[in-house]
Amino acid sequence: METESDSFADYNNNSFEAWKKNGFDSSNFLNNSVAECSQQLATSTNSIKDRHKQYKRKILELEEIQGTLSKEIEAETQLLSEIRANVTRLCAVVDLKLPEHSATPESEMAAKQLRQLKEQIKDKERLLQEVNLWLPRKNAWILKVHLGSIKASFLKKEDKLAYKEEYETFKYIFTIVSLVFAFTNLFIINSRITDALYHFLLVWYYCTTTLREHVLRTNGSRIMPWWLIHHYLTIVVSGVLLMWPDSWSYTEYRRYFLYFSLYLCLVQLLQYYYQRGHLYRLRALGSGDESEMTITVEGFQGWMWRGLTFIIPFLLVIYSLELYNAYILYHLSFHPKCQEWQVPVVGMLFFVLGSGNFLALLRVIFNKWRANKDFQLITKYKAS
Repeated sequence: METESDSFADYNNNSFEAWKKNGFDSSNFLNNSVAECSQQLATSTNSIKDRHKQYKRKILELEEIQGTLSKEIEAETQLLSEIRANVTRLCAVVDLKLPEHSATPESEMAAKQLRQLKEQIKDKERLLQEVNLWLPRKNAWILKVHLGSIKASFLKKEDKLAYKEEYETFKYIFTIVSLVFAFTNLFIINSRITDALYHFLLVWYYCTTTLREHVLRTNGSRIMPWWLIHHYLTIVVSGVLLMWPDSWSYTEYRRYFLYFSLYLCLVQLLQYYYQRGHLYRLRALGSGDESEMTITVEGFQGWMWRGLTFIIPFLLVIYSLELYNAYILYHLSFHPKCQEWQVPVVGMLFFVLGSGNFLALLRVIFNKWRANKDFQLITKYKAS
């Protein structure tokens, strides 16, 4: 498509060629050229000003609509809470006035209406959740500390999915780097300097990952709070390992941690390829639901339910190794040669990480089992 600048350039080139060919014999040539340049600049300037005014007007309209819609969502959420409480009281009244084997047509009709009202409440909750995904959210405190007042919300689903894919790629690249470091330190180089560099990279990685996961939560991810706590604790573990001096206790524990790191990298690679396949299915099916953004580094989340028999055994081994690290460090702390405070601290942190991961895994499995059971009951009820 030819633009104004292209046509103006063609005009000047043609005029210049005509001037060279015929000579400068026209007294009006300079005045006409200046007038033409001035007209072109005025036209393009006015066009840019109009577009800029339109852009600012649309931005102000968007911010106004967002503010109004956010207030309406808050009011609807409060109203929905009150209606839910009233329905709960009505259900209790119906149950008290309805002894066993004494159902009447009126009571059955009231119970049916209450069930329908509960379904309407669930539909309204899903609608409010969908609308909230399109509204900017307040940043978590850690994002406020690092980003200030800049909003970390994405308005387009494509941007959210692109950020998640970039996040997965970042984890994959660092996992390869971590795998190389762990393998090199374990089998090739036995140096406290390279170990310290590896621990420093772990601190940087988990700090960066925690920030990125807070951005994902801000954009609709249902990452469990425990996994964020898990990453904060892992940052502390990596920092303490970085400060651990080159001593007898460090030499004794070093190989256990590096073997654990190797296995952890392998599991992270399995998670990455599984998650990439999941994202590909979502994109192929045209599903960009932000509620699917539920991936963590070591954690089990809802998207893994389809591959339950595949991924859970590897995670159970990881969590068992965390507890085994705690056991090793606990016994190491009582050795006469052990004088460093890092030994009991890292052992306690590994125990908290392993125990919390096991409990979180059981909770997710139970919630998914209950959700699938409720879905089967609802499907059966609607079919009948």
